Amino acid sequence: MQLKKNPTSWIYILLPIFYAAGVLWHALDVTLPYMMILTPYTILITAIIGFYFELKHWSSSLALWIVVTFIITFSLEAIGVKTGLIFGAYWYGPTLGFSLFNVPLLIGINWTLIIMGFIIIIKKFTQNIYAVSLLTGGATLLFDYIMEPVAIRYDYWTWEGVAIPLQNYIAWFIIAALFAYLHERMRVKHHSVMPSFVVLVQGLFFLALRLFVI
Repeated sequence: MQLKKNPTSWIYILLPIFYAAGVLWHALDVTLPYMMILTPYTILITAIIGFYFELKHWSSSLALWIVVTFIITFSLEAIGVKTGLIFGAYWYGPTLGFSLFNVPLLIGINWTLIIMGFIIIIKKFTQNIYAVSLLTGGATLLFDYIMEPVAIRYDYWTWEGVAIPLQNYIAWFIIAALFAYLHERMRVKHHSVMPSFVVLVQGLFFLALRLFVI
């Protein structure tokens, strides 16, 4: 009965099941090639789910923050790929789909969703602008730390050296903290925990792949 009254409940049930199946399908040689093909579509659909429940409660500050965060994070990635000055020397593989300036468009989308998702979680515990900024930076850094070996294994991106540079993690922390700070200065309001739920499911997906598959 509750599911009929609140259709979003189905997402809270089905999305973790779908991602859990994805872990299994990544582990099987027979299904792995299909997972590689489906990866950009899965990320895009998941991002749409995360953003939809926020943007249906439209506000100019939320929309502006999303657009600014997407454009700047995507631009930083483009500069990073070109110069190696921001994250270190790296390049993207074909797994994440359509690219512009050698950077998949999904990267800017996922940057924005990850930062927003962690902000919503952290604001459940503190409203202090500096705490929100720093904790969002730390949570986003942890997300990247968990994701990196998985991303490398499945050719999301490749580092020039053997080791992932410390510079990369510093950049993730600073970028996420700055956009969390901007978010709070703009007084952006949220009406759904769906972005946080999506980010947590993605994080658990990467953690499971890292621990049990790769």
